[in-house]
Amino acid sequence: MLEFAEDIRESLLSRDAHVIVTGASGWLGQAALEMLEAVYGRQFQSRVMAFSNTPKPILLRSGTVVSAQRFSDLAHMNLPPAIILHCAFLTREHAQLQPMANYAAANREIRRVMLSAITRNGALGVFVPSSGAVYRADRSLETDEAANPYGVLKLEDEEVFAEIAQRLGFPCAVLRVFNLSGPFINKVSSYALGSIIHDIQSGGPIRLRADIPVWRSYAAVDDVISVAVAMVLCGERLAPFDTAGDEPIEIGDLARRVAVRMDRADMQIVRPALTGGAGSFYLGQGDVFFAQACEAGLTLRSLDAQISSTVAFMERWTGR
Repeated sequence: MLEFAEDIRESLLSRDAHVIVTGASGWLGQAALEMLEAVYGRQFQSRVMAFSNTPKPILLRSGTVVSAQRFSDLAHMNLPPAIILHCAFLTREHAQLQPMANYAAANREIRRVMLSAITRNGALGVFVPSSGAVYRADRSLETDEAANPYGVLKLEDEEVFAEIAQRLGFPCAVLRVFNLSGPFINKVSSYALGSIIHDIQSGGPIRLRADIPVWRSYAAVDDVISVAVAMVLCGERLAPFDTAGDEPIEIGDLARRVAVRMDRADMQIVRPALTGGAGSFYLGQGDVFFAQACEAGLTLRSLDAQISSTVAFMERWTGR
């Protein structure tokens, strides 16, 4: 089970605070709920409020069922100021399934609801997961909404939530998430790590589509949440920064690494011949992330540990 480090756990317990988790049925949201349950125990259901696009029961690995409320209702609810883990956002896949104007409007409505809730009730601190998609290839910030609506909308969120935090005087942690690993991975086929694990579980071969070098590094979902919550609890006010792993890896090497960890080192890897193109580098600059983890007393998970954690979840839980 995912847990916070002891210092973060004790800091949360020492505060008479409620916690709001939006996007509670997503990857970050479910991981956060599991971590918070380990903190609050019997008080979990009274201290933590979960919200998703539609009301639904969320089954945690402990067997606890969390009743997620309708996110849009947040705009009108009178609540005590809370620590807010604002994970609600329509991801890239949604951008491909509907007209861009509808996609942008839907995400701006999510933002409006959250801002309305904060304005009405205040906040003790907010975590806003952003994305590496805010960058162009040259690491300048994205401004072309037509070309990259997801990145532009994430960047808008960064600016708006930083502004309201400054104005109302609460801490706001904004982490630009690149590649995640670990329990509650969803949309497995959309993520390289999940897709590789799925291919091996299905008997192979491992199918890689890229004909250029593809470089990634991974941060564990619980490490990302832990760093963000530690910053909020300490009142940190930093500019948005990237998540990263300490071991960048090319996707072919990742496939071989996963196969070894799953005792299938003989698994065939099918991939087009590399064309010699420039390659795809979706890598965060991790200096600030590593420093914040160290300040919070966290030992970040190694790549092998992240692979094992993701494999274990997919073997025992995915599809239930």
